[in-house]
Order: sequence, then C-alpha cells, then structure tokens
Amino acid sequence: MKDKKRILEAFSFYDRSGLEKRLTQMAEKDWLLETIGSFFWTYRKIEPKKLSFCVCWYPKASAFDPVPSEEQQTFYDFCEHTGWVLAGSFGQMQVFYNEALDPIPIETDPVMEVDAIHRSAKRTSLPSQLVLLAMSLINGWLFVSRLLNDPVGVLASAANLFTGVCWAFLILLTAVECGGYFLWHRKAVKAAEQGEFLEAKGHRKFQIICLTVMGLGMLYYLVSVLTSENQMMMVTVLLMLGVYLPGVYLLTYGVKAFLKKKKAPARVNRTVTILFAFVGAFVLIGGITWGVLFGSSRGWLAGNDETYEYRGNIFTAPQDKLPLTVEDLLDVNYSGYTREQTNHQSLLLAQYEARQRPRFDAGNFKEMPHLEYIITLVRVPALYGLCKNALLADWEKDWRSDGQKDYAMPIDPTPWGAEDAYQLTNQEYGPENTFLLCYKDRFVEIDFSYGWNVTPGQMSLVSEKIGNVNR
Repeated sequence: MKDKKRILEAFSFYDRSGLEKRLTQMAEKDWLLETIGSFFWTYRKIEPKKLSFCVCWYPKASAFDPVPSEEQQTFYDFCEHTGWVLAGSFGQMQVFYNEALDPIPIETDPVMEVDAIHRSAKRTSLPSQLVLLAMSLINGWLFVSRLLNDPVGVLASAANLFTGVCWAFLILLTAVECGGYFLWHRKAVKAAEQGEFLEAKGHRKFQIICLTVMGLGMLYYLVSVLTSENQMMMVTVLLMLGVYLPGVYLLTYGVKAFLKKKKAPARVNRTVTILFAFVGAFVLIGGITWGVLFGSSRGWLAGNDETYEYRGNIFTAPQDKLPLTVEDLLDVNYSGYTREQTNHQSLLLAQYEARQRPRFDAGNFKEMPHLEYIITLVRVPALYGLCKNALLADWEKDWRSDGQKDYAMPIDPTPWGAEDAYQLTNQEYGPENTFLLCYKDRFVEIDFSYGWNVTPGQMSLVSEKIGNVNR
C-alpha cells in the first residue's frame, strides 16, 4: 500500500475555510498534508484522526526563500508552543495542524488577518491571475477573429476547438477568481472593522468542472492527433508534450531547488530561475522546430510515403487512396503522380483535402492534368448555412494582382447531382475551372487543371464518388 499520494487541489487562494475543511476531511480519511506544490499537494499515510487545521498567510515569505527568516522561525516556534505543527507551506501560505479538539486560534485579529491575506495576494496570486486573465482575453479575441474570418477551417480543426475551449474556460476561471477576491476583500475589510472575519465562498466545484472540461479537451485533441496519420503533426505534438513542457518545468524546478539548497537569496533565486526558464523554453522550442523541419526535409517523417530527389532536394510522393482521381475522370494512365489526402476533423465538421499532382521528376509534368478538391462534411446540420455562406465569401475575398474581383456564379446543379452549384468567375476573364457543389450534408470544392473541359459524364461521376456518398 502506498504511504504517500499526490492530489491536484483546486482552491481559491483566499478560501481559508474551504482549505481547512478539505484538510480535516483528508486527515479523517488517514491522509495528512506533507508538502504543497504549485499544482499538486502531497499527503502521507497516517492513522485516521480528527485534527484541527489553520491556514494563515505570512506576506514577507516567498517560495524562493532558502530557509525561513528569523522572524518567520519565531512565528513557527510560537505556533509549536501552542500545539500547532507546521504541515506545509508554499510562499506566503502556511498550513498548521493541531491534535487538540478546541485549540487556541493562531489568528485573533480579523483586521490583521485580512491585511495579511491582501498583502500576500498582491505579491503573488493576484498578479499572476490578472496576467493570466489578460493573456486569456487576448488569445480568446484572436480565436474569435479567426472564427469570424474562417469559421469552416476553425470548426473543422480539433486543435482549434481545443484551444478555443481552453481559452474560454481560462477566462471564466481567472475572471471568477479575481472578481470573487475583490468582492470578498471589500466586504471582509468592513466585517473586520466590526471585529469579525468574513469567510470566503470558494469556487472549488466550479474550478474542478473547468479543469475537467479542459482535461477532456486535451484527451480529445491527443486522440485526434494520434489517429490523424499525419506523421509531422504527431511527432511535433508528442515532442511538445513529452519534451518541451516537462523540460521547462523540470528546468525551472531544478534551478530553484538547487539555488535554495545553496542558500541563495530569494531575489537572486527568482531572477536566475526566471532567466533559465525563459532561455530554456526558447532553446527547447527552437530545437524541436529545427528537428522537425530537418527531419521533414530529409524525408524522415514521410512514414510509408515514397520519396524522390529533384534538383538536390528530397520530396515526398504519397500514394494515398483517393475517392476520386484523374484516371477516374480521364481515359489516361499517367505515371509519376503524387496522391495525397489530408484530414481535419472535429465533432462539428470534417474536411478531407485531396491533391493529385504530377511529380517534378516526371518527364512531362507540366502537361499532365492535376486535380484538387476539398470535401467539407457537416456533422451538425445547424452549421450548414454558416458553412455555405463562409465558403462563398472566401471566393469573393480572394485577392487578384490585376485588381479584378472573383465571385461565385450560380450554375445549373442538375448535372452535378447537387442541390446548388457555383463556379468561380473573374470579372474580366470569366469562368474558371473551380466549382463549389452543395450536397445534402457536405460541400465539395473541386479544382480541375487549366484547359480541362468538364463533361456532363465527369460531373455525374463527381457526384457519385464524392458528393452523394456516406464517408
């Protein structure tokens, strides 16, 4: 049986009563607090007992202090003399326990206690929460901007949905935490002047819900990455989660612990630790980026794809099985094609991008026809109209160097077996060989190579192969 366990605790930093109640319940379940970390708290196995806990704040303390100050040590000795034993501390937060059923309280002056909490909050917790709130608002605004500009691309990406959900819940978490603190402090000051300490109303359940949603979002994102068959994406994400994040954390924690062991002053420890964290993060992200790009240029991330060399460079030649190919539409048998399909999907939408292009080392690659298409599958019917409007708007936003505007010209959908059909058209040059086809639960954007005269038979085949089918 394990005699220690680590738990991710979620509490408001000023929720004294909530913390004390939680620690009392853990002791009754035979677990006593041993150490407090940034994220996880460590408990050790004990005999179940009823213990009294007291959480108090020492504003002058810091998580970077090598040892308690003389004044702080005097405070510890006083608490121990009255039966209070230090269970753990983290920065300004000090947690004591007492085996007496009705012990002498440590804090007896509500005004001093509220002031200690506020001074502690201003040093660490409150600034970090406000910075996180600002970062979340900025990234949330960027997410909304991308959603407005490219709703289909954003909603069809598991990564985009995951980050959007995370930023939304971080905004809620930090806003509730900061707003709740300011409301509590204003009332607590008035109550303290009347000789009463106002207990805070914690947000533990709300925090647990938010963290659970973000955890499930992370799990969903990892599953989508590992099942995407995109070697570069899989390697990049695994390196970020397996190397970058643990590396930055271990480097930061290791430097801080080493300097504390060497009795470095708190100010020196803080400065050096932040510097190492910044440099380490920069080096790790740069190394991962360089490694992924280097491996990609050497064809190491091509998986089972073929590779070939052309003018000194290595190119991949994937041979994915495409639902519609040039050979299906034309009576040709060219060799030297790459056939690539890229999938992006979420719970709301899915996009399948298919590209059949000539290889550069093919003898007549400039004359070989090519084919590209994107299938957007709408999994939530309520999003159908939004997707249609967004896809049509994308054509009209295309910029042309000659200043001529593109637009979507409605055409007869019958030959395509579609509900609606549009052809990309330029104001000066006329219709192009790009079409948007609207089917019951999907959209097909298909681009035929220049000079390809699409026949009714080919239109019907497009409908059969990628239009009115179940994927």
